[in-house]
Amino acid sequence: MRRIIGRDVFEGKPIEGEYTLTVHELGCGHREAVLSQAVGWEHVHTLTEHEAGYLEAKYGAADAEEKREANLYRSARRAKTKVRRLVKSMGLDSLLTLTYKENLQDIDTAKAHLKEFVRRVRRVLPGFAYVAAFERQHRGAWHMHLAVHRLPQNLPAANGVKVKSWSVIRAIWRSVTQELGGNIDEKKRKRWSRQSSAKLAGYLSKYMLKAYHEGEAWANRFSASAHTLPEAVRQVFKGAALADLIALAYAFAGDGQCAITTYLSRFGDVFYIASESAPPGALLVPI
Repeated sequence: MRRIIGRDVFEGKPIEGEYTLTVHELGCGHREAVLSQAVGWEHVHTLTEHEAGYLEAKYGAADAEEKREANLYRSARRAKTKVRRLVKSMGLDSLLTLTYKENLQDIDTAKAHLKEFVRRVRRVLPGFAYVAAFERQHRGAWHMHLAVHRLPQNLPAANGVKVKSWSVIRAIWRSVTQELGGNIDEKKRKRWSRQSSAKLAGYLSKYMLKAYHEGEAWANRFSASAHTLPEAVRQVFKGAALADLIALAYAFAGDGQCAITTYLSRFGDVFYIASESAPPGALLVPI
């Protein structure tokens, strides 16, 4: 692969036997490890004024659009990764889907409604934590998928009588949306109301790439409670065999863990593994 920076042309080649292992101890029993091969960049040519002018005239507009698309895609992928890791690190295990009866197509209004909804929920559930993804319905209306901690069965009402938590949450959402007719998606709630954090993280994070693939201009499509992700630990290995480093990444997953996802790129330059603590009583399969 080649890159042009200014008028200098650089060629990148994988460095044989050199890899970086990045490990993420996310907490709540979740771990991720990424093994990537190092790339060395070598200066191969400096463009003359004539060559630079020719390339700019022939590829300038197309190259600018290609860079814009690449930047949008990288932003979407970074958001996907952050959403996945936030859900895991916060130990969120339930899905709450907030919808509108009316066809609300203004995402800024939807974001403002979500902010107010969270503020009001925290009056009855102090410390309410969430990670939310915004999605368009087929008709164009926005709705929000929130990863949250499992709600208690009942919550106290104003008169001291306990009521079902989902009824309280629905009432709060409707008080925010008012004439737009807010509701909770019951069908999705029954299906997804309790899941492992890893599965919920995968479900929620996919929406970060959806807007990109649908051709929408990129905008921040998620919101989350304030939460600091643990720092990753990186180590560089030189002269190492890929198989040995993959075994090391597997070892990081640790005893008592279940492998959720493993991936090896077609060129063998990237390996990824994610694991989570096994639920009580689970039959562990060695990983």
